[in-house]
Amino acid sequence: MVGNKLWAVLSMNIKRYRNRRGWAQAKLAEEANISTNFLSDIETGKKWPYPETLMNLSKALNIEVYELFKPEEAVPSDIGVILTRYTEEASLKLTQMVSLSLENLRKEYLTEEG
Repeated sequence: MVGNKLWAVLSMNIKRYRNRRGWAQAKLAEEANISTNFLSDIETGKKWPYPETLMNLSKALNIEVYELFKPEEAVPSDIGVILTRYTEEASLKLTQMVSLSLENLRKEYLTEEG
């Protein structure tokens, strides 16, 4: 069971990283020095790549080999709420920092004139 899950994660990640680069299978296959058919078989879980092939794939995708086996983290369903809260907090902090900076400049200016 664990082996099947690992195989599925590997297959999904190769396809996901390839798509992020906007590459067709032929482009990744060329960059990784493997055939398009072999890449297709890896992405569909029909074949398991050799360690050298994993290294070539990760190098072509500009990622570390371990990232091919790392399960994708689920995005929280309430991502909008999280982003809104973060934006509000960041905005408040930024406003406070700007106000403090302006106040310090004002004090310096008054000290120089006084």
